[in-house]
Amino acid sequence: MIPFHVKNRQDFYGGLLFVAFGVFGVYFGRSYALGTIIRMGPGYLPIVLSYALIVIGAYISIKAIRFGESTIEQYRWRPIILVLGSIVIFAFFIVKFGLVLSIFLVTFVSSFGTRQARWMGSVILGIFMAVLSTFLFIYLLGLPIQVWPR
Repeated sequence: MIPFHVKNRQDFYGGLLFVAFGVFGVYFGRSYALGTIIRMGPGYLPIVLSYALIVIGAYISIKAIRFGESTIEQYRWRPIILVLGSIVIFAFFIVKFGLVLSIFLVTFVSSFGTRQARWMGSVILGIFMAVLSTFLFIYLLGLPIQVWPR
């Protein structure tokens, strides 16, 4: 199937997936006006990011051929469930509970995707992210997002 020996299959196939997404983005983004770096068109960012994905994916795949181990890690369900669950929490809570509490909950719940997370550290991180998000999205960008519960 592959004419060379891959030392790290997980990284090799992950890199190929990046390349595939990049090619997909370049193909479907080619119809948008590119513009210049000073006056970017609607296709500028998608095309640049797609080419970046291609380069990064190629680098990861080539590196996997030369270095690494050949075992594929087993799935870890805890981070998948907690991180995806926190996104669902955010989607349901942002309208009713506002930005501050939603960001706090997302950060708090997703931080327990790793076994090294501690309760107090997660609370502090949640508060920090809620304050930072409020400052960035409400005060700097002026987005019309509800900050507190109704």
